[in-house]
Amino acid sequence: MDAICVGWTTVETKEQADALAQGLVESRLAACVQIDGPVVSHYRWEGKLERAREFRLAVKFAEGKVADIETYLRTHHPYDTPQWVAVKATHCSPDYAAWVNS
Repeated sequence: MDAICVGWTTVETKEQADALAQGLVESRLAACVQIDGPVVSHYRWEGKLERAREFRLAVKFAEGKVADIETYLRTHHPYDTPQWVAVKATHCSPDYAAWVNS
């Protein structure tokens, strides 16, 4: 059974977040996607300090899907350089892990 991972990305609108979440789950890349927001992001882009209102997606998935999710986001994400940061869970309940892997 694959380890369970959680990954994060952000988008500008709730509609974009819903579309990505639905696509990731429908395509069986993610078991679950939760949307938070709006959140406020502060960052430097092309030499300028930026502040943006965004929606954050928390993507739960089996470790074997990480590359496919990254490819999906490169194709479907509205940003030129989307955030995609993923970590492996150090612990996951066996029942939840089985569900994610199914």
